Amino acid sequence: MEDKVEIIERDKKPFFPAFLSIVGSVVIINFIIFLLNKIIIKLPYLTNIIVLFLVVSTCSLIIIKYFSKYVYILQEDELIFSRAIGKKTFNILKIDLEDILYIKNYTKDFHKRLNYRFVFDKDCKNHFVGEFKKEGKRYSFSFNPSASMLSEINKKLKKLEVKK
Repeated sequence: MEDKVEIIERDKKPFFPAFLSIVGSVVIINFIIFLLNKIIIKLPYLTNIIVLFLVVSTCSLIIIKYFSKYVYILQEDELIFSRAIGKKTFNILKIDLEDILYIKNYTKDFHKRLNYRFVFDKDCKNHFVGEFKKEGKRYSFSFNPSASMLSEINKKLKKLEVKK
């Protein structure tokens, strides 16, 4: 059977928040450079290393937060959640379908105990929450699948229930 893949993007491109994050980061890093140059006069290479680390980590965080996509992949016996940045995809969570206890509509009761969130929008009307067991512990996740993806997942879960 063929894998079912779904890519979730932000509805609105967050230009203004991304712009503010970039400008704010530049101002903060510039201030840190100023402070480090005053404090660490004898070790200027240490200042360069610290600034380089700050720039790389700040750029990474901005790219991940504002320019990434979520990818849901339903395979024969696995549900995989990944994050895509450009052409690269990074697996975040792999769940065996037999480990999934349930998938339900999102309610506010679940908000505080979610372990994984694979959604961008704050409007939770179309979100679903799933719970799975791994190594004796329970974990929960929220995601926003299309109707066809959700029906495929439910079909596979029902097949597994029949086999048990």
